[in-house]
Amino acid sequence: MFLIAVAALAVLTGCAGNGEGAARIQPAPAAAPTTPQAAPTGTALLWPVTALDQARTLQDQVDGGAQPWTLDPEEVARNYATATWGWTDPEPTSSTPGAVTLADPQGTAALTLVQPVRAGTTGIWVVSAATRS
Repeated sequence: MFLIAVAALAVLTGCAGNGEGAARIQPAPAAAPTTPQAAPTGTALLWPVTALDQARTLQDQVDGGAQPWTLDPEEVARNYATATWGWTDPEPTSSTPGAVTLADPQGTAALTLVQPVRAGTTGIWVVSAATRS
């Protein structure tokens, strides 16, 4: 029985005979990382924080239950437009991870948002760029 197992292993790995026609076991390709990554160091932070240490402090506060709106990129975009431009009724017209387009009676805006501390559902969002028209 042992010799049969060794012979089978030799055939599968191509070690038997000249290896022609022998099956070769190939390693599985490396899977793409599935864990979201935080924004790279050096990414601009405009609002509600402007520095990485402030973002870490805010993330700690959110982890403790404060300011849960910072976990929603659309809410962050709305609050930015209200606080920065005085918009009274900003509404998202499109939203993808990291980008929100807003419309308001006063105009439209495209915002880029990042997660500077932690990516995923528990990471805060921060505006990193905004273009208003």
